[in-house]
Amino acid sequence: MIVLNRDDESVYIIHTLTTSQPNGFDPKKFGCHTKNKISYFYFQKNIVIAENGFSFDKDTFVFFVSNIRKESLKDLNKYPSTSLEVKGVMDKKCLKDLIDCMLNSEYITSEQADCLRQTRKKL
Repeated sequence: MIVLNRDDESVYIIHTLTTSQPNGFDPKKFGCHTKNKISYFYFQKNIVIAENGFSFDKDTFVFFVSNIRKESLKDLNKYPSTSLEVKGVMDKKCLKDLIDCMLNSEYITSEQADCLRQTRKKL
């Protein structure tokens, strides 16, 4: 899970798909891609994406179709601490690239786009 735009009341959450079998999605490079009008972001395994050196140990995809949700911090804090672990803070260039990819997706709502633009300006 990737958490975006946390404020005092809410967060935007994106779920990731970590896989060794991309099922028709086989990008050759890290970053934003579109296939059959489906925009997605591809994190290549073992490529550092966080300031602390974190990388995914398998190829990881973020699809934007029905995959971004706003959740209150109160609800997020209900998750057991054993099921959530902060792996790192994404480096700014990677985060900007992810946000730009999301903004180019037709599946992002106007509310989500406004929030993403605000987040990007702060980087």
